[in-house]
Amino acid sequence: MNSSDDRHGIDATALLSAVAAGAEDLVNGQGWPRGVDTLLAELGRVTGVSRVWIFQTIRLTETSVTQDYIFEWASARRYVQIGMPQFSMFSSSLELPEYRAVVKGRTEGRPYKTLPHAMENSWLRETLVQQGIHSMLTIPIMVEGAWWGTLGFDDCEREYDWSETEIALLKTAAQLIASAVIRQRLSERLQQFDILKVLTDSAAWSCDLRTSRVWYTTELTAPDATGTVSCNIRGALALLTPEHARAVVARARELAESYTTSFRMDVQLRAPKGNGRWVELIGNVARDREGKPTHLSGIAVDIRTRKARETRLLEQAETDALTGCRNRHVFEKTLRELFDSSRRSGSDLSLLMVDIDHFKQVNDTHGHPVGDSVIRHLAGLMSKICRRQDLLARVGGEEFAVLMPDTDINEAATAAERLRSTVEASEIPYEEGSLHITVSIGFASLSILDEMDSTTLFHKADKALYAAKNEGRNRIRRAR
Repeated sequence: MNSSDDRHGIDATALLSAVAAGAEDLVNGQGWPRGVDTLLAELGRVTGVSRVWIFQTIRLTETSVTQDYIFEWASARRYVQIGMPQFSMFSSSLELPEYRAVVKGRTEGRPYKTLPHAMENSWLRETLVQQGIHSMLTIPIMVEGAWWGTLGFDDCEREYDWSETEIALLKTAAQLIASAVIRQRLSERLQQFDILKVLTDSAAWSCDLRTSRVWYTTELTAPDATGTVSCNIRGALALLTPEHARAVVARARELAESYTTSFRMDVQLRAPKGNGRWVELIGNVARDREGKPTHLSGIAVDIRTRKARETRLLEQAETDALTGCRNRHVFEKTLRELFDSSRRSGSDLSLLMVDIDHFKQVNDTHGHPVGDSVIRHLAGLMSKICRRQDLLARVGGEEFAVLMPDTDINEAATAAERLRSTVEASEIPYEEGSLHITVSIGFASLSILDEMDSTTLFHKADKALYAAKNEGRNRIRRAR
């Protein structure tokens, strides 16, 4: 205690009572922000200082810090500073060593006390003296490990040397304010989430990577339920299909090795009988000072409608509009994939090329609507004959292709003849009567052709088709 101070120390019991009363008001009373005003007033009256204040840290860079004066209690009007232009969203340079040291200490959570008139001449001393401060104590407010702001005590009448006990009690007050900030953030997030749930049909989730604990709101697994569930990471991954559980683990590893702060990914939930609904995980990554991820949190948005629309669009992009068969683009892609797979596994692959005989005459005689009916009729017959593993595609106006995995040349010949005879025996009704058509078929197999790629297989089967046509139509021919 300085000899010029007529205070004989602060009553620790009274200070503890003030902190306790402030805690009660912040938690169960007025809350944020009015409860903070009450706490500052209690602390000011007990400590006997001229003012108690809070600066919020807005932005911190290597060269400057921007702060805002957001709370203040003053024992008299002459000590009021809040609202002054110089204290509203003000920036201070960190080029001055003494202030840089103060700010560094605050970012590390260290209290700072000073008697300005006893300081060496410096910019900081001048600033404090100009404000009429005889003694000052500042305590950082740390929120989730980061310097959120500063709790300050200015005495403009006396020099006072704060004791370690007093500082420890006031650090508790700063922690109470930090807790109020966290609760306020949570309250705001919950309000935002309530709005978001109405708009997007979503659930909230969070994962603590340090403890391997996950919590999520029950809307994730039961859209009509309310509440939260806590489980370990293994339990959370069990909610997903195995494929997407592996994808989530892989994505988490990617996040650990990068500096990404947010992520999005589509995953499918597991249902009791097969795959369940789709959700989009939208999350943020919290990291410690070393950059290591500590928390993942965000929302899971129901995207069943979007996925159904994407599926429809994909089907439209891959499907022939007239027949419902796959289109040429899908055929060519699947041909390459099956060819490469068959080469690797040593299995066989056959291809049938099918063309309607004299189709131009059908269009010229009966019109294009009847011609379309003929094409649909043939597609329907072929769909019934094809096996589940076969791919049927319309590759031209009246031309079709059938890819047949695990099928040798003799099996392909049997399938081709069955198709030809079925078409020949069928009847196609239309308004003026009925039609009969025939088809020509060329086929080839991977095993009977050497040094071949997928394009060669296609050309060989197509060449066999034209041989069937040239030899009189309504027949099958194998590639040579």
